[in-house]
Amino acid sequence: MRKLDRYILTETLAPLFFGLTAFTSLFIGADLVNLSKMIIRYGAPWSVLVHLLILKLPEFLVFTFPMSMLMATLLSLSKLSGTSELVAMRAGGVSYYRLIIPVVLLAVTVSGAAILVNEFLVPEADQRYQRVLYEKVYQKSLPKVTNNIMLDEYTGGKLSRIIYAVSFNNETRTMEDVSVIQFTNGRPVQQTTAKRLVWEKDHWYLEDGTVYLLSASGEGPVTKVSFAGGRQELPLDYQPKDIPLLQKNPEKMTLRELRAQMLVLQDNPQKLREYQLNYHMKFSVPLASLVFAIVGAPLGIQSHRSARSIGFGLSIIIIFVYYLLLTMGSAMVQGGYLPAVVGAWGQNVVLLIAGLILIWKAPK
Repeated sequence: MRKLDRYILTETLAPLFFGLTAFTSLFIGADLVNLSKMIIRYGAPWSVLVHLLILKLPEFLVFTFPMSMLMATLLSLSKLSGTSELVAMRAGGVSYYRLIIPVVLLAVTVSGAAILVNEFLVPEADQRYQRVLYEKVYQKSLPKVTNNIMLDEYTGGKLSRIIYAVSFNNETRTMEDVSVIQFTNGRPVQQTTAKRLVWEKDHWYLEDGTVYLLSASGEGPVTKVSFAGGRQELPLDYQPKDIPLLQKNPEKMTLRELRAQMLVLQDNPQKLREYQLNYHMKFSVPLASLVFAIVGAPLGIQSHRSARSIGFGLSIIIIFVYYLLLTMGSAMVQGGYLPAVVGAWGQNVVLLIAGLILIWKAPK
């Protein structure tokens, strides 16, 4: 790495960390009010409040990474431009495009970090958050009835079984209208439907059901076996108390969990669109860091006397436009007016094109 690259990176890292601290603090402050009211209302220890906020940090970081990258790009390049350092660099033969490469590479790194946090930390942290909320704050058991239960199991990294139930009653420990799909090498080989799945003596039992052995092509059943009026044990590692906690909001699911949900929602277009949208947003939102850097670089490199104030102002405007487009796109996907891929990636494409035009029109 050349000294020039290290210098530009150093100038960008400081406002990046400042932005992470500032924007994350705003998210924490917004949650702090509601959580404090809850702590006072239910008489929970204040240490629980700290625990809950820590568990929220991964989710906050996914959104503050792009915001911070944008602000860091604008502030660092505006500062270098305002002090005529960029002029000196270009006078020394460094091209405009070469100057922004370190910032773009940093943005790629930040985007990758955001994807990893969103995939591995957010789902686990959210599950722990819900458990602490119920056990330490509400100090009561989980909801009596949970609807649309979905459990998926993996063997060797491949989907091996999906269990779906219309509802689960936590008091009677019973799931209603159950479907169990077995997979081999990613292909469905067996489907079991049952009226109930009940928990008795530390085991799960299917009641009043039918087993379908599927054809090799997966197009239809070749064998049908009923156990109406009878029961069949279903090996399952989860206990009743685990079931409500395993039901995640699509935004908090991992990529493979979203894929599993999409697989069984092919006949429900409205729900399918929701999961497809969140699947694409697992990448589009973290990659906003890269898009923001491409937009921010040509804006920041222009000479400004008030570099810091201009940087803050542009950051707010661009972030507002981005999330306005994202919100509109998401709403149109939910309404069936746009494909999920367009709703999730549209704002990235619009700002990326704008950034590339700004770079192309920049002074050579």
